[in-house]
Amino acid sequence: MRRKSSDSTAVALLTVLAGSLILPLLLVGGIFVAVGLNTGSAPGPYTVVFAAVGDECGAKGQYLEASTGEPLRCMGPGVLRTSSLEFPGFSREQNDDVRHWLATLAEDGGLSVFDHRSVQTKIDGIADGLPPGTRVERESGSTMIWIGAALTGAGLALASGFARRWHQNRRAGF
Repeated sequence: MRRKSSDSTAVALLTVLAGSLILPLLLVGGIFVAVGLNTGSAPGPYTVVFAAVGDECGAKGQYLEASTGEPLRCMGPGVLRTSSLEFPGFSREQNDDVRHWLATLAEDGGLSVFDHRSVQTKIDGIADGLPPGTRVERESGSTMIWIGAALTGAGLALASGFARRWHQNRRAGF
């Protein structure tokens, strides 16, 4: 059986259609998965990051100068950000307690790595004791991962369907 030129045109149009459906699904699905996997790697709302003056900072967490414990002004994602040592859900007394603890540790001439850990432990202890509903939970990327997996799965299912149909048509001589 001889192929008609209209058959070749139909095959070409279906190939373009398949590519225009499958590639975006795979690309967007992959992006969602990558973003979802990286969501949990940013500092949480109760995380203290000790850094040097001039370092970049993220959108979350409190950035403090590593040797003095003073809040840093740093360049974050598109904005100049100043840490305040105010933690979400903490009372004024709890925030003051953290500041006093930092000042006490810094009195001997600076903060060591052990002091950094001590401050974070104190903050974690206060945050763990917050009543339900006042504690701010760390963002999870699980929703984005599920969306990405669904989009990628749909793209792969479409690709395998088109490949199967192409293989059947090839066997039939089309």
